[in-house]
Amino acid sequence: MTTAEDAIRARRRPVAILGVWAWQTALAWFASWPAASLVQAAYGSDPRGDGVLWMPGSHALLDFLWREAHGVSAALRGAAYVLLVGAVAGLVPLAALMVAMAAAGAAPGGRRGHGIAETLRVLPAMTLLLFVMTAGQALALGAGAFAGQLAEGWTLTGLGEARAQQLGLALGVPFLVLAVAIGVTHDLARAALVRGASGGMRALALGVAEFGAAPMSLAWSWAWRAAGGLVPVIVVGAVAGRLGARGGAALLLLALLHQGVVLGRVALRASWLAAALRRMPGDAHWRCAETDPYFDPSTR
Repeated sequence: MTTAEDAIRARRRPVAILGVWAWQTALAWFASWPAASLVQAAYGSDPRGDGVLWMPGSHALLDFLWREAHGVSAALRGAAYVLLVGAVAGLVPLAALMVAMAAAGAAPGGRRGHGIAETLRVLPAMTLLLFVMTAGQALALGAGAFAGQLAEGWTLTGLGEARAQQLGLALGVPFLVLAVAIGVTHDLARAALVRGASGGMRALALGVAEFGAAPMSLAWSWAWRAAGGLVPVIVVGAVAGRLGARGGAALLLLALLHQGVVLGRVALRASWLAAALRRMPGDAHWRCAETDPYFDPSTR
């Protein structure tokens, strides 16, 4: 028997997926524009263009980095600022995508808020979750790096450099797994918000409970999509290496392949978020009319 949750599928919202892809493409353009302008100013008159930077030996690239050290540093800072702001602003298209997918699974007679209103409703709590969960992941990864370095330093004399490094990496793996678990729980909490949880901490509690109930199933659901997103990156990376610094049709093909990879990864990400939405409670757990400013009695 088909349930309302079964209708929550990423493929049902291609326009929303294209919107997230357009956002990521625009963000990448803004982040890379200062560096591209710097290269254009330095090598715009060269008949080979920036292809000279990728010649064997990397002599031109090293010379460019040395001569334009201040410009490169400024471009990197600008890119970091853009990506930092984009991480927060990117919650808008992400929330809109999740709201659009969740709308397909609204039960008959259940709450169906307007897409824009629903997106605005979840944004404050999603912002809180972003900072809390990002801090949690940073602490997990930092603790893993510290534990690995500490173990490597203690065992360097007795085990030798190679085995000490292997031990350090092995000790870091559990912390990496913890960071992944935090990320999966983060997405489940986002799904709980979109499905009606009132407040970021309530959504986080629901996300933790859901992950605790089925950690292996949820981890696999996330992992195969994440791994699938790496395959086109590797393939296109190999193709880019063969194309080298060519222009014309080769450059156009490379650009299309690159955008295809971005779109494919966005689609896989949307597929995972749809799976997270299907796992969380639906209309039966919507907030009551007294605490819901967007509640419409006519939809009851």
